[in-house]
Amino acid sequence: MPKKTIEYRLRQQSLISELGLQALQNRDLEHLAHDAARLAAKGVLSNLAKVLVYRPETNDFFVYAGVGWKLGVVGNATIEGGLNSPAGYALHTRRPVISNHLGQDSRFRTPELLAEHGVDKAINVIIQGTGEPFGLLEADTSSSHSFDEDDVAFLQSLANVLASAHERGAAEQALERTVREKDVLLKEKETLLDELNHRVKNNLQVVSNLLSIETSRLDDPEARRRFRAVRNRVTTLGQLHQYLYRSGRARDIDFGQYLEELCANLHAFYASEQAGINIETDAEPVHADLDRAIPLALIVNELIANSTKHAFPEGESGTVRVTLRNESGYLTLVVADDGRGALDNGAGGEGRELVTELARQIDADIQTRVDQGMTITIKVLNDSLRAEASRAG
Repeated sequence: MPKKTIEYRLRQQSLISELGLQALQNRDLEHLAHDAARLAAKGVLSNLAKVLVYRPETNDFFVYAGVGWKLGVVGNATIEGGLNSPAGYALHTRRPVISNHLGQDSRFRTPELLAEHGVDKAINVIIQGTGEPFGLLEADTSSSHSFDEDDVAFLQSLANVLASAHERGAAEQALERTVREKDVLLKEKETLLDELNHRVKNNLQVVSNLLSIETSRLDDPEARRRFRAVRNRVTTLGQLHQYLYRSGRARDIDFGQYLEELCANLHAFYASEQAGINIETDAEPVHADLDRAIPLALIVNELIANSTKHAFPEGESGTVRVTLRNESGYLTLVVADDGRGALDNGAGGEGRELVTELARQIDADIQTRVDQGMTITIKVLNDSLRAEASRAG
């Protein structure tokens, strides 16, 4: 092979590498298309080159990018897409086209755009990835230099780089659309859950008020106690949904902060019922999902209710201390009083049954200790370890 020809082909390989590097550094397809046209013209010793985008609805080609053309051609001009043009023939046959004598080539009619620029030689290759062709890469000239199969291979390599960049851009746009759609759906879901929590909170408040009214009408002390217990359970749930609505979170909450508010409200309630009982809280900021938070909140409500009734009878004073920790992979909830410890002797059976059932629902472990008062410890796997254990199972 002559030395000049070797240098010619080596230059083409260098230009292919240059476009490949541009494709890695630049995600702008239009800019990359202009680079492809510029390098195509340079590589085949042509003064004209362009990237054509096929428009099936009008069966023509749009001049998307190019070099060497008169002002106003790129971004505006079109070429017919039928078999009677080199570009259309290449697209419809899915084969590269070389025409070194356009005026004498019986296969084609020289497109008006090429005639206006004095073009008598054209070479077209398809820009196609795994799907339908994006368009064509074309080099044109009126010089004595003729195109050959090696020029086809060079242009096809440039076109392949451009096709890969086009597919990458399309994939990224599809991914972005998917992410946006998921974000919209997630936001809509969160909004609906937020509205649902608000409605539940309002409904529970109505039920709580009705129970309060009915309680005030009862003469039987035991009946009043039972109504108050039910009312407190409803109020506890209402406070939880109020917290969710206020925090803007639909599925999980800072259970430690909620527990502080719950115990403060229970302290105010029992202080009005029985002077001298203090409810103290020491809770870490621990997040819990709604399915976990509801049973835990009701458990706290029941344990405090049992302590105020059974540990401090006949107006005795004392303290109920509630602590919450996230330690060794577990949420640890402790409710302890310094009263008589009567629960261990069978008192408060109804409340204990409810606590046991609630703990069972969340696979919690309950430990009871009587030592200068009653201490009940509830331990449950935290959310992340529960998910990991579920996947491992």
